[in-house]
Amino acid sequence: MVQIAHLDRLEVVERTDGGLRGLGGHRRSDADAWFGWAAGLAAFAVYLLLAQPALPLKEDLNPGPVTMGWLLLAGILVLLLGRRALRRSREHRMRLWLSAPHLALAVDRLAEALSFRYGGDERWDLIRNPEPVEVTWWEGGGGEEAESPGPGGGSIAAYFHRTRAGRLVVLGGPGSGKSVLALRLATELLRERQTHEGRGPVPVILSLASWDPREGLFTWIARQVAVDHPYACTPVPGAPPLTVALALLRTRQVLPILDGFDELPHEVRKRAMRRLRDGTKGGVPFVLTSRQAEYHEHAPEQNVFTRTEINLRPLEYSAVAAYLNPGGGKSRWTEVLARLDGAAADSPEARLRDVLRVPLMANLAREAYSDDDAHPSALIAPGAFADTAAIEYHLYGAYLDAIYSPTHEERTGWDPETARAWAGFLAARMKARNLEQLAWWRLDEHVPRRVRVLALVPEFALSVALMARLDLGAWGWPAHLGLSLWQAYAIVCALALLHTCASAENAENRLPHQIVRPTGTRLREAMSERRGRVLGMCAVAGLAAGWATTAFTRSGLWLWSMTAISWVSLRWCGRRLLLAADDPSLARSPRALLRSDRRAVCTLGWLFSAGPPVLTVLCVLPLPLLAIWFAGDAEGPAFGLDADTGAVRFLVDVLNAPQLLLFGFASGAWSYRDRLVPLTLVIPLVTLALYAVTPAAQGMVAADDWVFTTVGTLVCWSLHGMAVSSWGRLQLARSYLAATGSLPLRLITFLEDAHQRGVLRQAGGVYSFRHVELRDRLAQGAVEQMRAGARQLGRASRFMSAALALALMVGLYAVTLRGAAQAELVTGPVRSLPSACRLLDPRHIAALTEDPVTHAPRAAEDTVFGWQPDCVVGERSPSARTVRIEIGTHVVGPALERSAVRTAAQIFDSTRSSYFGLSPLAVQVSRRLGNLGDEAHLYVGRRYVDDVERLSSPVAVIQVRKDNALVTVCYTEQNAGQARVIDVAEVLARTALRKAALAPT
Repeated sequence: MVQIAHLDRLEVVERTDGGLRGLGGHRRSDADAWFGWAAGLAAFAVYLLLAQPALPLKEDLNPGPVTMGWLLLAGILVLLLGRRALRRSREHRMRLWLSAPHLALAVDRLAEALSFRYGGDERWDLIRNPEPVEVTWWEGGGGEEAESPGPGGGSIAAYFHRTRAGRLVVLGGPGSGKSVLALRLATELLRERQTHEGRGPVPVILSLASWDPREGLFTWIARQVAVDHPYACTPVPGAPPLTVALALLRTRQVLPILDGFDELPHEVRKRAMRRLRDGTKGGVPFVLTSRQAEYHEHAPEQNVFTRTEINLRPLEYSAVAAYLNPGGGKSRWTEVLARLDGAAADSPEARLRDVLRVPLMANLAREAYSDDDAHPSALIAPGAFADTAAIEYHLYGAYLDAIYSPTHEERTGWDPETARAWAGFLAARMKARNLEQLAWWRLDEHVPRRVRVLALVPEFALSVALMARLDLGAWGWPAHLGLSLWQAYAIVCALALLHTCASAENAENRLPHQIVRPTGTRLREAMSERRGRVLGMCAVAGLAAGWATTAFTRSGLWLWSMTAISWVSLRWCGRRLLLAADDPSLARSPRALLRSDRRAVCTLGWLFSAGPPVLTVLCVLPLPLLAIWFAGDAEGPAFGLDADTGAVRFLVDVLNAPQLLLFGFASGAWSYRDRLVPLTLVIPLVTLALYAVTPAAQGMVAADDWVFTTVGTLVCWSLHGMAVSSWGRLQLARSYLAATGSLPLRLITFLEDAHQRGVLRQAGGVYSFRHVELRDRLAQGAVEQMRAGARQLGRASRFMSAALALALMVGLYAVTLRGAAQAELVTGPVRSLPSACRLLDPRHIAALTEDPVTHAPRAAEDTVFGWQPDCVVGERSPSARTVRIEIGTHVVGPALERSAVRTAAQIFDSTRSSYFGLSPLAVQVSRRLGNLGDEAHLYVGRRYVDDVERLSSPVAVIQVRKDNALVTVCYTEQNAGQARVIDVAEVLARTALRKAALAPT
């Protein structure tokens, strides 16, 4: 419990994209999250001390596992001391955030926003049009009635200043004007504050219907203020809005006006009154509105809870007559009003008079009988209504009948009964959840979780397709399951969807966003603190040094880490410079708020998905190991591949330790389990990086794989950002509710029409029902069904959610660090080739030979460093000139813990000066060729065709490697020049590659 007079502890919650994470939520505190990561490092150190694994470091730089373990423990101690220093620095910043100038700025912003909001409240039209309606009151609790000044004299603000301790309780019946009087008080106090140069508290009206008394009252008030007014509660960048709001309450710069104590459920009112009494000890001012019976049932004695109580009086007959018949001329109300004046007790006229003395009923009667087809004389017909409750019930129905009349269908195309049922659905849902405001970005709460999760299916399906396209081979752990890596990833994605479906913890209730211009002012605000400047300079220097190092290395892992870190940095800056939460209280209309959020989502949706710190850890982790390796390497530019392999093997060996998995990874990841779902979408890119540097796949990952996977991952994140955004959740909600017939597909248009007809009133970017009684009348008959359908997560559901979260962590670990990094050796990209003779073009053979004969030599031995032709074309006649075409193919598989591509590359390098299995060849020219496969080499010489070496023919041999496929073409022609045999051999080689589908199309 937080007492406003004495705050023992300021509870700080993180400001997220969707607003604030409430107190008592599922997210661990910073201390718990820190413990998770510290436990991981400690488990790693213990593993090094006990298991003593080999470190992937150069011998002269390798301190050994024992020394490294003690160094890590010492590093944890240093981190503990650093965290203590950071805590003190944060406390210092907190004192700056809560300094008098910053709080003054926050309270001025809050007053400005509330003045705009309360001044534009549509309830003013109801009490001022056509004639002002003044509500009078009498002060209760003293045993005598003391009437307030009459209409036009005094003000509720002046009366509030005269109350004892500045505590006022406004009591009245349904529709008597309690909320309007509270609005009037807040407006007058804000106006007084402007005239007194900003002195005095800022009144904030809050509906108690959404308060759960298990939460401290003023903690809830501060959270409501921080969520509704994030701009006002952030006087300087980085200031926690909730902490600022609590400070404003503690210093009594905010006056809470608590509206609707009677709207709390009956079973929690006693606890709520006790919370109110305990939380306001020390003479804290407040205003409370309630119905009399509900309040007096739980009101404490004056000697323990000092306050001033006033009871609202019914309207005078003259005020009712002036409101229903302004000007006093002849109208449809003239006859009825004449019969009300001086009516006998317990007559139909007297009952109607009592009903119309309630402001809400008078307004409903005026609206219901404004049409020519209805006449108010029906209200005083003999025997029509047994009591006042029947008249009130009839007025609600008549008002709704007038609102949803046949003319409604002419204007909108909606059947009046259907439109009324839609409004009743919203009313029933809001009543069941004790909601006062109808925020369109929260309509997905009316959609079952199993349906909401469907919005995440497209991005996960695309992510699985990305993994399937990569075709990274068999899953390395556990191998006996016989699953491919993409199939294992598909199971992990299914776990992520099940976790989202089973847990309400992953439901992100984001506020609408808007795109802001990255002006110099915002940049200066972001860099205004010393911490921001230091972090900015360190980040720029680190990125510059990292990219400079990349230019001197051939390490793919280093390049990937720098790219990932740059992307995370760009996303972090983009979220803070280009996106901002939109303040619903300052929006022109709900449609304008929706349009702004849609523009932000469609333009910068890929920035929306929250990335956990573990993603940054995965990006940074390889860099220290690679940096130490590079520092001790002096073997030339080829060291990068060995360093990548060593780093990955070391990480795999470490992560095989169950201690680290249980105490490190699990504890740290559990602290951020709410962000595991978006992290799952990055797994194809992470897996590709780990797979690319393992022996199973070196050389198999092409540039198009990187481009396609990177672009696909960005698309997946964009889709996820749309799915969790306010606009995306609205699209899902309105589609589902329209399919079930609960609401129309053109939902915003329907809400705008209900607002124009007076069913709803607008306050900034949200709607609310005109009156809680009208909401309850619309919801009649459906409330019990709605409440019965509302299910809270039970213990079994929470256990299932936790089990799925743990399974998801293990799945992510198994697919990435245990799966991709330990993948088995697989066949290369090229699995098979056509027969060698089919790689020759018959037209070429006819042009080069007179009477060709084609034969296949005896089966070549499967040697590693030799080559024998698989197809030979020559002249049939012995007397013809010597023309010989030879072609051979070889699909290389993995060998000796080397991938198929690396093995093929090694074979290609070893045959540069080989004999090729032909007759003796005197090599005269040897050079590389471009634009043929991944690499190609040309050999030109003379072949001796008899034993005494009297005759010779020029020959050209071209060997080409594409991935793990080797193609060799040999062309011999008697009496031809070198240029001739080279040109023909190159044409034959290009034709063979094209027919083997190894040449680019």
